Amino acid sequence: MQNKKTIMFCEGNIDGTIGGSYYSLLYLTRGLDKTKYAPVVVFHRDNALIPEYNKAGVRTLVVPSFDPILFQSNKIPLLSPIIKIVQKLANLFGYLFVYGNKYKKLLQQNSVDLLHLNNSIIRNNNWIVAASMARVPCITHERGINDHYPAISKFLAKRLKSIISISNSVTERLTEHGIDSEKIVTIHNGIDPDDVRLKVSDQDMLQQLKIGKDFNVIGVIGNIKEWKGQEVAVRAMRKVVDAFPKTVCLLIGDTSKEDIYYQERLKSLITELGLESNIIFTGHVKNVPDYLNVLDIMLHTSIDPEPFGRVLIEAMSLSKPLIASNDGAIPEIVEHGKTGLTFTPGDHDHLADSVISLLQDRDYAEQIGKAGFDRLMDHFHINVNVQKTESLYDEILTES
Repeated sequence: MQNKKTIMFCEGNIDGTIGGSYYSLLYLTRGLDKTKYAPVVVFHRDNALIPEYNKAGVRTLVVPSFDPILFQSNKIPLLSPIIKIVQKLANLFGYLFVYGNKYKKLLQQNSVDLLHLNNSIIRNNNWIVAASMARVPCITHERGINDHYPAISKFLAKRLKSIISISNSVTERLTEHGIDSEKIVTIHNGIDPDDVRLKVSDQDMLQQLKIGKDFNVIGVIGNIKEWKGQEVAVRAMRKVVDAFPKTVCLLIGDTSKEDIYYQERLKSLITELGLESNIIFTGHVKNVPDYLNVLDIMLHTSIDPEPFGRVLIEAMSLSKPLIASNDGAIPEIVEHGKTGLTFTPGDHDHLADSVISLLQDRDYAEQIGKAGFDRLMDHFHINVNVQKTESLYDEILTES
């Protein structure tokens, strides 16, 4: 019987909040061939998704992360610059080598054959050191479009066997910053449409939101953040409502304390434009698909490049017509005119015209929605993601 290979995964988030990387890792580890691989996932904090991993036959561990050392430099002002330098060096040593050694022992105790880091080359650097010390091949996901890659991260990236980029846009940013292109493999995120489960009917959802059945419903899904571009949708709504008065836009997502200023700005703008009856802030929602399901058109309005855009493929799983900012990885997901429409990032007039065009031609909107579902099945189904990832594992493990 073939010996299973132990793949250890590390989720580098240290505050326990559940983001897209948690779900991407859940879908990947759940889909792995368990006759070939024994997945073990390491978290640095307990979190609500751990039971889902365990239900999928994935072993989980919660391992402490490095806590930075803080010296009190204000007591001796003259020595403050020196103390800060010593503190920085002490933290670097503790992070890379003290905790690197701890993680090395964990790799050895679990007889790990391959270490897969789940976030970015600028995260989990001490795990790369640990893998090097334990002589375990190591790869990482790169899930972000970063403006800066520290020298230490670039140096340690040379120790990696491979870097899985979630889009060509991410790959381009990596190579622009001098990361070896031969190490990079682009594997798009994926989902199983069956995971996009509805708990409430669309009619009940509309009733909860107090929206009439004869209204057009469009919406933006994502926490209220400036770079997510909800302001673009708000400004576009003035023109949309002028053309179709019975239109409501849902802003679906929570607002952190740091982003309250932006929400207040949006509310002032809504009042200024006279859209109080046409825009609804939902706040935090427990089951996003229920809200996605009531949308006639799904909007993606980010003003900064998006490394992927998971919410787009979730919308595609429900055959929803898409209108999305034409930047970052979005053109890789949405084929303009075929599986959705794209618009110039930040251009609210362009967005409004796109919305109006789909509201005027419902047959075309339905057509691109169905084409989007077909594209999801062909390119962004989790099975495609898992197969490509397993092929990479096999290649690396064969070399090792």
